[in-house]
Amino acid sequence: MRHEPDDSLGTRAERHVFELLRGALPPEYTLLTNVAWLVRDHGVEREGEADLVITHPDLGFLTVEVKAGPIRRDSLGRWWAGSGQLDRSPFQQAADSHHSLVAKLKEIPAWQAGLDPIAGHAVAFPNVDLASLDAKILMGTDADPELILDKALMAPDPQRNRKLREWVDRCFELWDTGARRGPGVHGVELLTSMVTSPLELRSLLRSEIAEGNQEVVRLTDEQLYLLNTLRGVRRAAVVGGAGTGKTMLAIAKAKQLATEGFDTLLVCFNSPLARLLFDETLDVAARTGHLKVRTFHQLAEDLGREAATLPPKPDPVTAEWFETTLPNGLDAAIERLGPRYHAIVVDEGQDFDGGWLASLEGLLHGGREDVLYVFHDPAQAIFRDDQTGELGLTEYPLDFNCRNAAPIHAMILPLAKGGLATLARRRDGRPPELITAEGDAQTVEALRIVLHRLVAVEGVAPGSIAVLTGLGLEHSAVWAQRRYGNQVLWNGAADDAGRLLGLAAEDVPEPPKDVVLCESIRRFKGLERPVVVFLEVPRDDPERLDRLLYIAASRARQHLVSIVPLAVVRRLTTLST
Repeated sequence: MRHEPDDSLGTRAERHVFELLRGALPPEYTLLTNVAWLVRDHGVEREGEADLVITHPDLGFLTVEVKAGPIRRDSLGRWWAGSGQLDRSPFQQAADSHHSLVAKLKEIPAWQAGLDPIAGHAVAFPNVDLASLDAKILMGTDADPELILDKALMAPDPQRNRKLREWVDRCFELWDTGARRGPGVHGVELLTSMVTSPLELRSLLRSEIAEGNQEVVRLTDEQLYLLNTLRGVRRAAVVGGAGTGKTMLAIAKAKQLATEGFDTLLVCFNSPLARLLFDETLDVAARTGHLKVRTFHQLAEDLGREAATLPPKPDPVTAEWFETTLPNGLDAAIERLGPRYHAIVVDEGQDFDGGWLASLEGLLHGGREDVLYVFHDPAQAIFRDDQTGELGLTEYPLDFNCRNAAPIHAMILPLAKGGLATLARRRDGRPPELITAEGDAQTVEALRIVLHRLVAVEGVAPGSIAVLTGLGLEHSAVWAQRRYGNQVLWNGAADDAGRLLGLAAEDVPEPPKDVVLCESIRRFKGLERPVVVFLEVPRDDPERLDRLLYIAASRARQHLVSIVPLAVVRRLTTLST
């Protein structure tokens, strides 16, 4: 189901109130609409929201609840807006919002210690005229007529802006008891940054073509809308095809949560992706102390060692260690150590076993009532079937491929099997190269020629190229060769024989600028490079082949080269025609 802004009577009323007040108030008043947040209440996360928040550095915060249509309270004390019964009075809703908002602000580490800001609430009934009514009798003891913005105040009038400003200032005065003070400019800025999503995020640093330079990547309207939507949602699954920005949004969400004071775990499957997540969140993690980045197995080993629930690590490490021993050790560690986090963000969730996802929930203080986001793409599930659906999370789709040049997008779209048919944002790019090579010797020679052309002829920086193999490095003839003329393949997580060194993500060294990264397709999931060369893809399982091709090809932002047997060339050609 797509979550889009609606144009209902209530939405139009909120927009009308906002537009009138914005036009009436001078710039020092900040107005925020459709504000949502999460706040901890006795150890449990719950949602907070307000239709409108008016802020001023000296006057404080004012939350406004907007109700459209005829408003009435019957003899039983029940409230109605139009034909719909309300679960609480509008005044109670507004009061809950204002108290919850202040509690949220006090949770944020950057909030000034001991500051209890002036804060209050009001209601707006744009379709109701209260001039001839006794609001106290009509609406009960919690209704103060001076806190009601009605149709008469909003009616066209040369003095309307003056009246609206006087109403706002009167509301602030009613809530200023003298015991509290305004939030100041810093407090207003903190609220604004908390409830508005950034218009731009830094690009993924390890995937840029310029030598170490950062490039600004502007989020699409779709991504911005989703990031805003998720601000008031505790549990969600974000599903999208390759290139739709899932990792960028996972990073942004984890940063938001940590900045707001949530002890947050950002977790993924692959160590190379964990290194990228670590690098991109390092500033927030250091500043707040509320953010950890781990792979699932690294997390299991860390907690298992802390709780003494793991046997000695085998040498060499076996598949059973990863598939059984570490997950069981994590479950035992959680029982012994208890929960650690208020929020967990999972990237590349299709790689996680359903039992692992259930184990992660055990790390949350509030269990299934706490904050959990899973970002996933079923078409990239090569280790096991995507089991995210077992969590029962509401799904939010991402539809636009913002990474790949148009010809690359056209190639990968059929490989997604139609389940995640994304739309291309980009229109640039050259056609992918399909180079036929049968066997190891032809593959190695073809790679030598390609790397020489890319670097020496076309001027591509070696660090902008990734060579991806469908095999593990220890089984790769391409990795065994290592040197291709002046170009050298590099992987800081493996030894010369291609065996993984078992390094934690943050301990993998930075690549030198003059080397070409070589990695397995499986371990490069979630990452990208301007230029990707993929090769050595196994052909024994057609379904697995298509998924490997989809993952490998979608890693390329600007140009893609495949060095594969004729049968695979034909497969790719057939799919793209």
